[in-house]
Amino acid sequence: MTNGELMDDVTEPRAAVLRSALRGAFFVVVAAVALPVLIVVGLVVVYAVERGTGEGYPEVAPDVMAQRAGARTQELYDVAGIGGELPPVISGGDNHAAENTVSAETCYPTGLESIADEPVEGSYRLGHNWRIAGVSEDEGMPALRRLRAHVEKAGWDVTHFSASGDDWVLRARRDEDDPDSERIVVTWWSHWQTLDGFTAMSCAYNPSGVGGDDAVQNLKPPTLT
Repeated sequence: MTNGELMDDVTEPRAAVLRSALRGAFFVVVAAVALPVLIVVGLVVVYAVERGTGEGYPEVAPDVMAQRAGARTQELYDVAGIGGELPPVISGGDNHAAENTVSAETCYPTGLESIADEPVEGSYRLGHNWRIAGVSEDEGMPALRRLRAHVEKAGWDVTHFSASGDDWVLRARRDEDDPDSERIVVTWWSHWQTLDGFTAMSCAYNPSGVGGDDAVQNLKPPTLT
């Protein structure tokens, strides 16, 4: 074998390896460029689909939702076992005073669509606010413990039950994995000597198309007994 033939035998494998390496590098570069583009395109498509799809909220009139919230609150009120009759009443900003009111907020979509931070038109989440005045620690703490045991037994997810300074807070969701599920918050305030409760219902569409707090204007909650 001549020197030229020997050089050809060495050079050709090196060239093949080089070509293979260049092809591999080319595909890596293409993938590196294409992948972000595909991700962006995918996100745009998902966003467009979510924007064009309704949130799936049920259509429920606010007065019907207020009755449901009132029934849930009455259940908690019975378990707390420390309040007398509580008619619809606004505290007027006095944190010592009893309260029984309804309020509402506009619902916002979940998922990728939430980045737009735009409310869902015609939607509302009704809340029932109640407060028992003149509740001592000897009354408030046992009431909170009864409430915790009750909601746990009923299958709720207790997400928080602990002291915050001298106050105690109970938070629970009907379904912890569902951000739209019904939830409750009950707090015993040491300074105000009150037991405050809040029942938040799931989001719904108002048949009239009026959303947010306007959906419950002039709406009164039921009397708690």
